This record gives sequence, structure tokens and C-alpha cells, in this order.
Amino acid sequence: MGLAEDLLLALDKKRPRPRAFRPNPYLEGNFAPVGRESDAPSLEVLRGEVPRDLRGTLYRMSPGPRFEPPNPDLYHWFDGDGMIDAFVIEGGRVSHKNRWVRTEKLALEERAGHALFGGIRDLALSTTIEGWLALGFSGTELITLQAQALLGKGPSEEQFERILRAVDRSNTSIQRMAGRLLSLVEGSPAHEIDPVTLATKGRFDFGGTVRSGKGGMVAHPKIEPGTETIYTFGYWGGRGGLTYHVFEKDGAVRLSRDIEAPFPAMMHDFSVTETRAVFYHLPAVLHMDDMKSPNSVRWQPSRGARIGVVLRDDPAAPVRWYEIPPCYVFHPMNAFDDGNAVVLDIVRYSRLPLFDPGGETMNPHIEEYPPGLLVRLRLDLDTGRISETILDDAPCEFPVVNPRFATRRHRYGWVAARIAPTCGRGIMNAIGRVDFETGEVRYRNLGRSTYTNEALFVPRTETAPEGDGYLITTVYHADEAASDLLILDATNLDAEPVAVVRARQRVPFGFHGTWVPASD
Repeated sequence: MGLAEDLLLALDKKRPRPRAFRPNPYLEGNFAPVGRESDAPSLEVLRGEVPRDLRGTLYRMSPGPRFEPPNPDLYHWFDGDGMIDAFVIEGGRVSHKNRWVRTEKLALEERAGHALFGGIRDLALSTTIEGWLALGFSGTELITLQAQALLGKGPSEEQFERILRAVDRSNTSIQRMAGRLLSLVEGSPAHEIDPVTLATKGRFDFGGTVRSGKGGMVAHPKIEPGTETIYTFGYWGGRGGLTYHVFEKDGAVRLSRDIEAPFPAMMHDFSVTETRAVFYHLPAVLHMDDMKSPNSVRWQPSRGARIGVVLRDDPAAPVRWYEIPPCYVFHPMNAFDDGNAVVLDIVRYSRLPLFDPGGETMNPHIEEYPPGLLVRLRLDLDTGRISETILDDAPCEFPVVNPRFATRRHRYGWVAARIAPTCGRGIMNAIGRVDFETGEVRYRNLGRSTYTNEALFVPRTETAPEGDGYLITTVYHADEAASDLLILDATNLDAEPVAVVRARQRVPFGFHGTWVPASD
């Protein structure tokens, strides 16, 4: 290590850290990490019976810091290291194990014995000099980057790709595709996971097609039922646009193309029908050139909002953009073609949630975010006219359909919802079932201090009717600080639970999961 590196390390130890205005809710309660990896070969069934026709594994992903963050005040829920929980269901019994996704970032921190890197709100503010050096930056390079930042000039593409390795936590979703089990986070390639041991095998980039410097890939690929064709994209951080990919079921590249957009935006998810891909370019504007600000993702409705539509399998088809009122969408439920229109079922927010719009508080409480409402949009591709139907007024998230009906017209959908009364800082305390044919929305209230995550639909059989199956999720009991695996009859949310299984340790609030049948 040279003189420049020694000097930077010495200065880093004296660097003041900014303070938050109040405690960070993302490090409290069931948002707090569970640091222990464990194996539980047999879990206790508290109520009901685990169906013997339910055979497979529920994988779910949650974020949590392996080590205390360099600046806990600026820690964001999205910054946690990926933790996979696997519930194996076989013969009426349930086992459980959990493992960290061992990314390069986590491996470097485990080697150091402490956190090295800041997150999406404080990458430059809180990443230690030791962390930058571990990524291969020299002291001279770091000094040059600081000088360039003062002049408004960002890093080179190669340097930016190195920087992105520091924020690759692989913590958002886990999917079975391309013959592999893959953990995903937007902005980076996937990580391959052993489906039995949960060991991290390493990065999987579809033969070099998915690169961090080109937006990586989002955590929400769409899998075509039957063909298992994979549709995905990655959005660019430095300028407006995205790279759209289509992969065969074995991971071979069918299509990869760049699509320009007016400004760089956080595009968390997208929709796919049987003929088209639909992109939500909304005014959650990225400011990667201002990495020292805790608000690098900013809500700027004056930039406008639009939906981009393109023929999904045509590498040369033009993208048509349709202006819409400013809003934000984290997650669509599904989409389908209706003549020369596309129908989009989405959870829509009036503005970007989970990020502070004005800088007055670093960590607004969960209940202070604007509610997400389930909305159906119908976009006429000839006239550009968009009609909207609000399907219910209960705040909701994590919308799902029967995976056999992805990309095509569906009748049923399910959501996690927040209905009164509730307490504490939980996310959702109910599970809802939507009948799009009758318009009926029914909720199962889990109780005043019980909270849920995304509930996955599992068909009862491969040929069962659309709504016939199970809902599987994890729930957290705040008054007990305990978690259960909950299995419900998807056709009747009012019925007694099919089964309630007690987890040996708390399962933190997380994002997304997948069900892999034993036959796979």
C-alpha cells in the first residue's frame, strides 16, 4: 500500500458521519436482520394439516445487513444483504433453512470483519476508504475521482462498473429460470444458488450479456408460461434508457437491444403481454452524478411520466411512448392484450414511496408513505387514450396471479393489504383476493399485530382451474416476535387456515419469493 492509500485511510477515520433526524425504522422490529444461518429439519404445525399434495420449496428473499452499516442513520431497506429462507414441504412436513447470498460485496466485508460500503443513499458518504481499496481503486484514483466530482464529472464506465459491485446485495427476489435458481437485484447480474444447500455458486450473467455497466437486470423477469422464455431488462444509471433482453428457456440470448428514454429513472419492474413489453418510465429520477447526496433518487414530477410499449419479440420494432399523469409503480400484477389495447393491472402510488422527497427526514415511518392502490389501466394503442379503474381503496402491495396466467387475461389476483385496525411499523396486515369478473375484493384480516409479506399462489394441480390452489406466505407476530409459515385456501380466504407452521427463528420482512414444485 502506498503513501496516498495510507493518507486516505488516516483521513477516513476522522471523517464525520451525518446523523439522522430520528431512529431508523429499517433496523428495528421485523425489519431488523437475522444474522444467524440455521437449519431446522422439522417445524411444528400449530394449526391444521400441511396438505400432502403440496410438494416443493418456498424460497423467499429478505434484505438485512450482515454487519452494522457504516452509517446506520442513512441505511435504507434496499441496502441489506440478501438472505434466502427456504421452506421445504414434503409428505405433510416442513423443514427450513436460511443462508446469506454471498456476493463479492459480502465476501469482502466478511474478510474484513465489518461493513465497508454505504448504500443507495450514502454510497460515497459512508463507504470506507478500505472498501474502495478492496474494490481495486488506488489512492491516486480515488483522489482523481474526488476532483472530478467537484467539476461535475463522473467516473469512467469501467470505474462505474467497479463501483456498482459495492451495491450488489442480491437481495430482492429469487427465481427459477434458465435451468437455475437465481437471486436477483436490479442493476446487477444474477447470482446462482444451489437449490438444496442454498450455497452461492457465483454470478450468472447469461453468457456476458447482462452487465452492471449496462443496467444489469431488474429483479422481476417475466417467464412465459409453457415456453419458459425469459423477458427482462436493466435500466441505465448515468443516462436515460434501458437494455431489453429476451432469453430462451436455457438462458441462450434471443434478443438484446438498447432503448433510449428522456432521463435516467428508477424502473423497478415492467409488464409483458403475449405480444408486447411495457415499460414504466416515471419521475423517480436518478442522480448518479451526485453520489454525495443522500437523495440520489429524487421525485421530480415536473419531468413527466410515460409508458413505453414495444413488440416484445421484434428486435427492430419502434418504441411508442404514451404520456400519463405523474405516479409511481413498483409492481404490476399482470398484463394482457385486448384487441389493439393493452390492459395493465398495477399498484399505483401518487408519488415515489420509501424515499424522502424533500430531505427533511431520512427515514419516514412506514405509515407515512402514500398508499399504493390496485388500478386497472387500459391503453388504446391506436388513439393513445388511457382509461383507469381503481379496483379498491385499501392500500396494497405485492400483487400476484396464478403463474399459468402470466402475460394473458386473468380473472383472479391476490395482494398483501393494509386494513384498519393495525399497529406498529408493519407493512401489511391482510391478504386480499380480487375477482376481476365480478369486481369483488375480499380480505382476510390477520389481526392487529400480525403482518404479512408477499403471498404466492400455488396451483392445486397442473390442470386445476385458475383460482384453485393455495396461498403461501410468512407472517410475523409483533407481540411474540415470532414468525409462521401460513398456508391458505386461495378460493376461500375466510376459511380456517389450511396450516400454520411455526418457524424456529424470526423471518424478517422481505420482498419476493418463488415456489418450485418438487417435480422441478
